[in-house]
Amino acid sequence: MKKAYLIHGTSTRDDDWFPWLEQAAKPAINLDRIWLPNPFNPNPQEWAAAIDQQVPVTDGLILVAHSLGCISALRFIAYHKVHDARLLLVGAFDQPLPAYPQLNSFVSPALDYQQIAPKVSAATVITAKDDPIAPFQGSVAVAHHLGAKLIVQETGGHFLGPDGFTTFPLAAKELQRIAK
Repeated sequence: MKKAYLIHGTSTRDDDWFPWLEQAAKPAINLDRIWLPNPFNPNPQEWAAAIDQQVPVTDGLILVAHSLGCISALRFIAYHKVHDARLLLVGAFDQPLPAYPQLNSFVSPALDYQQIAPKVSAATVITAKDDPIAPFQGSVAVAHHLGAKLIVQETGGHFLGPDGFTTFPLAAKELQRIAK
């Protein structure tokens, strides 16, 4: 059984499609939905420390991340010696979101993709054109920097429970693909 880790954004590990994906991934993948402190008022240093405590630095690391969790996952890859990392990023962004200036500390300093991309062997970025939180162009840019498979849906919003995402078969399919 492979091991994967889910890094949520400004929700909790128990929200949206995250518990469903944990069950859907079994038995092939054991998905650990990690805990992050103060998810509704996040601090990048606190999140980095929590991720460091819960995610081992191993080759072949599989990370699933949503929204703000995507930046945290990419920083984890940047700061650690990992090879053959596999990423599933949903609603990714790496630039300031004008409607959410309180998150600017997560996007500064800018991610160094020259340091990250060589460590990534497989990646998928999923976004929706109607995302009201993280404009889909941000996900397109992240996918480009990583050389990732990009899936742009016409609808889906920010892939949250209120957007109808308590299940997410596409995420399960892509997790299986990158975990091979």
